[in-house]
Amino acid sequence: MGDAMASYIIQHKDNRGLIQLAGDLTAGLVPDLQVELKRALDKGATQLVFDLENTVMLDSSGMGLLIATSNSLTRIGGEMQVINASSDILRLLQCMRLAGRLNVNGSSKKEHCHG
Repeated sequence: MGDAMASYIIQHKDNRGLIQLAGDLTAGLVPDLQVELKRALDKGATQLVFDLENTVMLDSSGMGLLIATSNSLTRIGGEMQVINASSDILRLLQCMRLAGRLNVNGSSKKEHCHG
């Protein structure tokens, strides 16, 4: 039912890439996106921004992709940002102690982790 194609748009400008997701960052999307991100890095991107405005769900493979991308950029002195994260995604990343490391900007204040 869901069209897996075109679930994201990547815009390149100089050494900056903006990844706008049109849906969830989950296992179905990660392999394609991984290839595109590698291509962006190979082209010399040192700044990648993930826009999660339309993203409701982030699974473990999506998180893995964000961590791997962050690590790759850190190695070359670059930087990654996650913008427009929903309060649920922001809370999830904060609880996993990843929000700071992944440079996440959400649409809400700092949440407390439960459990």
